[in-house]
Amino acid sequence: MLIAGVAAGCGDDPPQDRTERFAQTPLRKPEESGRESRTACSLLSPSQVARLVRHPGVRLEPAANNSTDLSICDWRGPGVRVQLVLDSAPRAQLRFYNQLSEQLEYYNQDRLRRPYQLKHVGDDKAYGGAGAWWTRSKKQLIAYGDNRILRVRAADKDSAARVARRAFRRLSAPGG
Repeated sequence: MLIAGVAAGCGDDPPQDRTERFAQTPLRKPEESGRESRTACSLLSPSQVARLVRHPGVRLEPAANNSTDLSICDWRGPGVRVQLVLDSAPRAQLRFYNQLSEQLEYYNQDRLRRPYQLKHVGDDKAYGGAGAWWTRSKKQLIAYGDNRILRVRAADKDSAARVARRAFRRLSAPGG
């Protein structure tokens, strides 16, 4: 009986799940989406990263993972790991604010997962009151500036802030 009922529903008629007419996104080409052509690994050299995280003698090896609006560089060396994620997708400031709001909504009572805002890293005029925040449990800094979001994972907040500041300076440099 069950098999006959299932088979009766498997005709040639298309399913009628859609309630509204399908509309394609106007973002058809990568250049219409994000505007950043540089990659996270191209922003900072391994030796710069090592100095910024206070391990100047450590040799770091970069590993890249890039897509249209997202570029990731993961530098690793003996006892050191630093990750930089460059997010250049549209509406970055709104997404930055929404991420901060969600983090506060869900984790404000947990001091390890609560976001701690940092000034003088990203654009402090962004929604939310500061241009960056640090999450202790993830050892992650998230910063907004010039329509981009940077995520930096490092051993400590100060190292992550130095990496983010330097990356933002490189992103705002002429000819970049």
